[in-house]
Amino acid sequence: MKKVLTYKPPGRDSPVAVFLDGLEPKLREKLIIQILRLSQTPRSELKEPHYKHFSIERYNRLYELRERSKVVVRVIFAHDPDGGVVLLNAFVKRQKRDTMRALEQALRTLAELRDHPEYAVEYVVKEEQK
Repeated sequence: MKKVLTYKPPGRDSPVAVFLDGLEPKLREKLIIQILRLSQTPRSELKEPHYKHFSIERYNRLYELRERSKVVVRVIFAHDPDGGVVLLNAFVKRQKRDTMRALEQALRTLAELRDHPEYAVEYVVKEEQK
């Protein structure tokens, strides 16, 4: 099983983890199952409708995890050199341009991780408080 990492800037929580923790429980559970499945799936099997590889040259290192419930949620991720997965950005898709904004943010995050690899930390799923 590959590691699932997320970007955690110094002194702050991971934006992706905060986003996922804030989702309604059923959608959150569906996304976490998809993320865990992602960590076990070879790159060649990441196909639509649940995963999308961006073919535009500028974004060709990026993938999108797709899930829908009452809202459409996307998680932009990339593969790291060690074979793991890095969750870069998560958002609710309301308009087509939301994806473009998220891709640009993901590229900035990748550049930051290239300069500071210590900002990539393992994603830990928070347990629900009952």
